[in-house]
Amino acid sequence: MAPLADHQLVQRMIADIDTSLSAARLLCLRAGLLKDKGDPGTVNATWAAKYFASCKAFSATADAVQILGARGCAPGHPAGRLLRDAKVMEIIEGSIQLQQTYLAQAAYQHSPLD
Repeated sequence: MAPLADHQLVQRMIADIDTSLSAARLLCLRAGLLKDKGDPGTVNATWAAKYFASCKAFSATADAVQILGARGCAPGHPAGRLLRDAKVMEIIEGSIQLQQTYLAQAAYQHSPLD
């Protein structure tokens, strides 16, 4: 039997996780830079970073559990704990649905189509 890392579906999941992690880090860095500058766009950038990072964290941990199978759901396994922690990040300080609404309203206000 081939190692999990040799399966194309697992490779796709890992590529998505790695790419999303890089993007989330950049969004967080951008929000921090705007905060340091006192830019009024800080709030929107922070909401966008939290929304993207929390969604991708949950997706990544769900993929990790999927890759690990039943072992990832076993009591005490780090993947299961990380999945639960990632779900909490989608909920605290404004659920992802509230974040989507806020971000959409901000996008409408700054739409180049007006």
